[in-house]
Amino acid sequence: MSLFKRIKNIIKSNINHKNVEPEIDINSYEDAYFQDSKDIPNEENQLERKYYKILEVEYGADFKQIKSAYRKLLKKYHPDMFQNQPEKLKAAQEVTRQINEAYTYFERKFL
Repeated sequence: MSLFKRIKNIIKSNINHKNVEPEIDINSYEDAYFQDSKDIPNEENQLERKYYKILEVEYGADFKQIKSAYRKLLKKYHPDMFQNQPEKLKAAQEVTRQINEAYTYFERKFL
């Protein structure tokens, strides 16, 4: 439930019972609010932020921006670019794997 719906329900309950103080358990209210809030990062939200960072786009970017960043980064870090340098080749393979993982996540999310 969104914050605005909760506020609306609280206001309605106060209007209907003006003489009665509403009994609100602050702890359960905060737990319920923060459970579905995107302001408090949960495990999935943290993973999503990590993927945005890997693709070097700002949080909340649309799929078109993500796809553009994905292609740009693959051109930059593709392992074929480092065939003669074994150390850089391993690093490029790892970076490419992370980029592909992040793109796959957003592809499943948006498509």
